Amino acid sequence: MRIGTFVTAAIVAVMGTVALAQNVSFDFDKSADFSRFRTYAWVKGTILSDELNHGRIVSAVNGQLAMRGFSQVAPGAKPDVLVAYHATFDRDLQITGFSTGWGGYRFGGNRSGTARAEEILTGTLALDMVDAHSNTIVWRAIASKDVDVKANPEKREKNINRAVEKLFKTYPRK
Repeated sequence: MRIGTFVTAAIVAVMGTVALAQNVSFDFDKSADFSRFRTYAWVKGTILSDELNHGRIVSAVNGQLAMRGFSQVAPGAKPDVLVAYHATFDRDLQITGFSTGWGGYRFGGNRSGTARAEEILTGTLALDMVDAHSNTIVWRAIASKDVDVKANPEKREKNINRAVEKLFKTYPRK
């Protein structure tokens, strides 16, 4: 019975580690010529109502685009691509349990256990690039991660920068 308890505790610990990892997925138009995209303009997506985090996301995306040779222009200046981000949040319930003691399950013995339910806030950030001339989407990347609601501003900025950096690792090379 002790081995079963140990294995259960180990699985719960590993699942907790996996839940903290950032998940990234992407898709792109294979027929698009990404080498001709040099300028971009922001368009409205599903933005955050929190102005501070909105600014952090826009700043992080602007920085990654600049590193890839893009220049930002006004939407009316006929950019090559239009960029939008979409941020959403979802609440999940994580239940963890632990039991100790001896004896079989059906025949009593000396067993005790505890269970705890915790609400987890999961954030998803999607980034879209649309070819401004054909008005078709050419690249989309999505990152999701459990959000630490008690994080300080530096940690929030670091998490946003890391997420955007991971998103742009999926951007098609020239």
